[in-house]
Amino acid sequence: MSTAITTTQLPSGASPRAPRTGLRGAAASWAAVAAWGAGLIQLAVGAGALPQGGAARGAGIALLALGAAALVWGATTLARGRIVVPRAGVAGALLGITAATVALAADPVRTSVIAVAAAVALLLSIALACAGRMRALARGGSDASPPRLWAILVAAVLVAGLVTPALGATEAGRNATGHGTHGVVDPGHH
Repeated sequence: MSTAITTTQLPSGASPRAPRTGLRGAAASWAAVAAWGAGLIQLAVGAGALPQGGAARGAGIALLALGAAALVWGATTLARGRIVVPRAGVAGALLGITAATVALAADPVRTSVIAVAAAVALLLSIALACAGRMRALARGGSDASPPRLWAILVAAVLVAGLVTPALGATEAGRNATGHGTHGVVDPGHH
């Protein structure tokens, strides 16, 4: 006599646990694309803070370094199909939030609240994804499955919708030449 119950012999009203395959790889996809968005914002805010003096310049240098690191971390995470060095991801996200807040406090006239808020939102989501990965590893979880194309596309659309206005609100975005103000070149003249 066997004591195991197979899925065909489940008691009435019980349902087998279905594997959750729909969201597998979505956390890594989101974290990678969010890191790219946060990195771009950090680079823009850092570049705007760099010419200033004192704490703003220090925050600008930190934001430039953290922005470049976020771009590399996001590319590595997406290439490997899993969140890499999650502790460093949490630390980098918290340092990025701190540096962006210092830049805003040191020079609130030139530092965009919109850009800092968007960066903070993205960095918080990265920290949460990394914390979830650390928790899964502590429980003995295996490597995450590779990212799905749909998850990358959804993440890219959401991050682009958040990052584009944030970049436009930075010092570099405000000083950029508008696309409608370029001169028209007459093809008959050289």
